[in-house]
Amino acid sequence: MLVTQIIALIALAICFVLLLSHFIRIIRLGKPKDFSEKSGSVAKGVAYSNTVAMMPQNKESAYLHIPSYALGILFHIGIFTSILVFFLSFFDFFNQWLCNDSCIHYLIPLVSATGTVSGICLFIKRLINRNLRNLTNPDDYLSNGFTTLFQLATTLYLLMPACLCMVNTYYIITAILLLYMPVGKLKHLVYFFSARYHLGFFYGWRNVWPQKKDAE
Repeated sequence: MLVTQIIALIALAICFVLLLSHFIRIIRLGKPKDFSEKSGSVAKGVAYSNTVAMMPQNKESAYLHIPSYALGILFHIGIFTSILVFFLSFFDFFNQWLCNDSCIHYLIPLVSATGTVSGICLFIKRLINRNLRNLTNPDDYLSNGFTTLFQLATTLYLLMPACLCMVNTYYIITAILLLYMPVGKLKHLVYFFSARYHLGFFYGWRNVWPQKKDAE
């Protein structure tokens, strides 16, 4: 095992422990307290919050900004694919598979490369759009930059698995991302689900969600 692989695994362990602490903190907060009279179903509200309410036609931030929404989807697909590649990279069968010439061998780098381009486009949009730029803080730039760089490194690693320099660079970049994840806005991967639950609880309790036209 390479030294850089060990560093990446240590970073992964630190990331896991810190994210777990965030999760435990959420659990300790308990269920939301609502002193209004209950008139709906919390379970149905939470289910709606994580399904129908997430559809682009039900989100102003999506249907009013279709190009950015599409880029965001491609960006996240690239991230999840790259994370999967990281875990698989520690198994011999995956590294042997990388040396085989097949259509799938080029498909995965294409996904991560598409995510890289999407991340760059979103980064540029933040720079040139005055309204977005005024709302952006350093964490936004760093989070976008690290995840985009991670996907770029993943793409190059997949295309050049025999290049030791590229392999080492890939694991170092991954380690940096993992160490930053629990302290920056990337930790929303934990808080996202909590936020959707609380939103579903709030509107489900008040019988606002599911919306009547969708429930019929």
